[in-house]
Amino acid sequence: MSDTPLPPALIEAEARSRNARERLFGTLGQVQEKLNPMALAQGAVESVAINVVRDTVETVRARPRTMAVAAGAALLFMARKPLARLLWKGARNATATVPASLKARAKRKKGSSK
Repeated sequence: MSDTPLPPALIEAEARSRNARERLFGTLGQVQEKLNPMALAQGAVESVAINVVRDTVETVRARPRTMAVAAGAALLFMARKPLARLLWKGARNATATVPASLKARAKRKKGSSK
């Protein structure tokens, strides 16, 4: 080009243009990050989780007895198999099997080979 210097107004305009372009690209990068499907899904999940926790705390504070009964029922439901084993094992050991009559016992001894 020619050796004539550029006017100061043009130099300032080019500098403003560069700054505006950098801000625009920075903003576009931020928008792309926010519109990323994974980021949107994560934000939705966090929002739902926060709302569920808040609602649960409010419900527990409003109805503590109902929540205690529900928690107890859930605990019993989860522990039903170990409790059943404990109860049935205890019931088997508590009562010994008694033969129906003494004759039945005698017949078994009578027929034995010993």
